[in-house]
Amino acid sequence: MSRAPLQLKHTTRLLDYRLASRVEEIAPLAQAVSRALVQRPDLAFAVNLCLEELITNIIQHGLQGAPDRYIHIRISRSDEWLEIKLKDDAPPFDPFEQAPEPSLDAEVEERPMGGLGVHLVKNMMDDVRAFYDGSGNLIVLFKTLKRQG
Repeated sequence: MSRAPLQLKHTTRLLDYRLASRVEEIAPLAQAVSRALVQRPDLAFAVNLCLEELITNIIQHGLQGAPDRYIHIRISRSDEWLEIKLKDDAPPFDPFEQAPEPSLDAEVEERPMGGLGVHLVKNMMDDVRAFYDGSGNLIVLFKTLKRQG
């Protein structure tokens, strides 16, 4: 996994979105992401899949389905990186360190619940980070923008 710089330089904001803490709000977000990344449908697919996994976990586990809470999503790009930020006010949790490792060798019916979505995110993105800043969790995902052509 390559490491993105802590602070991207010369970024362009592609999307700023405030999502109510309800699973049914994910579909309109996915449409907004697809519009923001219209030139790169492959990237839009990967970002939407990762966002769906992480947001579902945040709503169910972190915010415990409280409909009056929000998740803020910001997508920016530099020449080399796409940066996706998710911010919530749930209790401290680092999914990349604290989520259980999925049992990939076991039969599907025998696998314990948990960890597969986070595993998917780690493998689809080029760099993943999570922080707690005293006011909430910040998850930052990075995807390398390879030149097309």
